[in-house]
Amino acid sequence: MILEMICPHCGKKTVESYGIINPYLYGSKIQKCRKCGGEFFDNRWREVAIQGFDPIQDTEVKYSSWFGFGLIAAALSLTQIDPTKMSFGSPTVFKVGIWFMFILGGLILIIFFRHVFGFVKRKNKKYMAESVQRMHDPEYVNKLCVNGVRIPSSLDFKVDNKSQ
Repeated sequence: MILEMICPHCGKKTVESYGIINPYLYGSKIQKCRKCGGEFFDNRWREVAIQGFDPIQDTEVKYSSWFGFGLIAAALSLTQIDPTKMSFGSPTVFKVGIWFMFILGGLILIIFFRHVFGFVKRKNKKYMAESVQRMHDPEYVNKLCVNGVRIPSSLDFKVDNKSQ
C-alpha cells in the first residue's frame, strides 16, 4: 500500500510506503514532508494512545488460520486428482491453480503465526510506547487539538486550554 499526500507547504507529492510494515497506520497524525520538512496533519494515521488498536486485528488471527489451513488442505486434496482425466480445463492451469493455493495459504499462515508467536504483540507494544511518549509532549497534544482530535479527559496528557 502506498500513501500519497500533497504537502500543503511546498505542494509536492509526498510518498510514504508503510503499508506492508504497518498496515493499520499506527503512528503520529502530524507528519513531516520529506521534501521541505514542513509539518502537516494526516488523519489517516492512528494515534494508539488515544484511539487504541484496530479491532479487526483481533479477528485477523482467527480468520487467517481458518483460511490458510483451508487453502492448504484443499490444495493437498486436489493433488490426488489426475487432471488428465478431467473433462474441463487444461491440466497445466489446474496444476498452476494448486500451486497458487499452496503459496497463498502459506502467506496467510505467516500472518497467523506472526500472531501466535507474539510478533504482532511486541510490535504493538512498541507502537503504544512511541504514542505515549508523543502524547507526553504538550506541544504535540496542542497540535492535535488544533486539528480537531479529541483527547479524552480520562487520559493524563497535558492539554493547553488556550488552544481549544
